[in-house]
Amino acid sequence: MHEGNDFESSSASMSERIYAALRERIMEGALTPGLILREGELAETIGVGRTPARMALRRLQSDALVIKREGRGFCVAGEDSPGQEFRRPLRDLLPDLVGEIVAGAAIRPWRRGVYPTVERQIASCLVFGRFQINQTALADAFGVSRTIAHEVLVNLERIGFVRHEDNGRWYAGRLQPRELEEMYELRWLLEPVALRQAAPGLRPLQLVGLRSHLVKAIEAGEWNGEDLNDIETALHVDTVLRCTNRRMGNVLRYCQLPVIVSYATVLRGRDVRRSPTGIPETLAEHLEVVELLLAGRVDAAAQALEAHIRHGLEFTLPHFADPPALPADKLPPYMIEAD
Repeated sequence: MHEGNDFESSSASMSERIYAALRERIMEGALTPGLILREGELAETIGVGRTPARMALRRLQSDALVIKREGRGFCVAGEDSPGQEFRRPLRDLLPDLVGEIVAGAAIRPWRRGVYPTVERQIASCLVFGRFQINQTALADAFGVSRTIAHEVLVNLERIGFVRHEDNGRWYAGRLQPRELEEMYELRWLLEPVALRQAAPGLRPLQLVGLRSHLVKAIEAGEWNGEDLNDIETALHVDTVLRCTNRRMGNVLRYCQLPVIVSYATVLRGRDVRRSPTGIPETLAEHLEVVELLLAGRVDAAAQALEAHIRHGLEFTLPHFADPPALPADKLPPYMIEAD
């Protein structure tokens, strides 16, 4: 085990499962507006520590799906929220919740557990250089067999994230500028279509929360890589990738992932407030898309999104063409720099 490593956080993986399960039930109406969710009760019901429960509730808060109530917990939000908040035992409301989350933690099929994590980890390194992947170390890092580790790598090879070279070893990176341009081209062609599909299912409350977050970011006038990562994810992943065409969504995710997960590291130490990065313009473009969606002007929002992605390439390419060195704590334990 690698204690303290960013890539070995069981709390984070558990919080993802709790967050996904609660989000789905809020969206489908099983958890109704006004219901109070308490960190301690949630943790006790599922049988986990408070940390993953807290992380999941905070993510729901950032999605504007729950509202923090000081001293009481988190209240499920909604336009039709009843005048009175209420409490009910989670075990009674959602008898299947515990089984679903615990089963996911115990079984951890590689497609739902190991693969998404490895995909994200490797994607976050692609712009920083060329790396060799040790298949045995990968298996050890996740406590799985070498067969499963090999299958994970084979599937990553199919989407172009890794290569199995003639010497019998696996390699990832470096993502070249031309490849980045091709990813952006696919994005400006497909994301507007995906947004049109996603629009009917978007909750006004979610869009209002996103607008509020953008307005605060613009007014603050200060940003870092983590801020930009969150902002990009909120629009391009949490909003656009709710499209109904799953194959198109998968193609877009593969094109988005290497950029979105690398923002924080690429921009680390760079004064993005004063350099001509176009960040204020980027935030304004995000806000325009959200405002148009709230106004019901979906086609105009899709057109604004395409223009934003085209501009995004102009901003991204200079930074990603000359990235800083990848910090040691950002390199997964199964990857080493290759010559």
